[in-house]
Amino acid sequence: MMTVPELVERFVLDSPLMEVALEEGILNLSAVARQFKPRLEAELAKNVSEAAIVMALKRFSERIRARHGRRPPRSGHTGDLIVRSNLIEFTFEVSDLIWEKQERLLQQMERSRDTFLTCTRGVFEVMLITSSSLEKAVLQAFRGEKIISRLRDLSAVVIRLSPSTVRTPGVYYSILKRLAWGNLNVVDVVSTYTEFTIILEKGQVDRAFSILKLFLWP
Repeated sequence: MMTVPELVERFVLDSPLMEVALEEGILNLSAVARQFKPRLEAELAKNVSEAAIVMALKRFSERIRARHGRRPPRSGHTGDLIVRSNLIEFTFEVSDLIWEKQERLLQQMERSRDTFLTCTRGVFEVMLITSSSLEKAVLQAFRGEKIISRLRDLSAVVIRLSPSTVRTPGVYYSILKRLAWGNLNVVDVVSTYTEFTIILEKGQVDRAFSILKLFLWP
């Protein structure tokens, strides 16, 4: 059977924003203890005191602060913050011929310097994010392939990062945390060695840009 501290940790981790608030020391621990108490008692089938829950929260917050004592440095950002608009995301089911069709599309785009295209292959799916102007070209190149989803009206915020961020824990987390606090929905993320691209609905990109600008250039 799990203990009170173990369950408290699980409840906190179920809500990433609560974990951040606990780390920052801005939570009313007594109020959180009152919220957790019925769930803990249901899980453990016994009475649990609020004092025991508060103590578990305090000890967990100390562990979080110790673990995150070295915050990801903002210096990993190189200075470029680029917005690309009018994007569309396709997701296709993987097939035996899909790589040939992707190669054909890339060959067609060799002379297009101003268009946006990123491709990702998973185990079962292939995802392309590209400029909306290429929608017909994509559909032509991938004719006969099963489309799992097609998302229009997207924008991208591209952040240039230092190569050192590859070995710096928490860099992506610190960026995405700011967007989560701003109640912004991230549709997708794509990364290369020194670029981190965040895909959002076009109506949210201005606010996302403002949040990231404030974070990167405080």
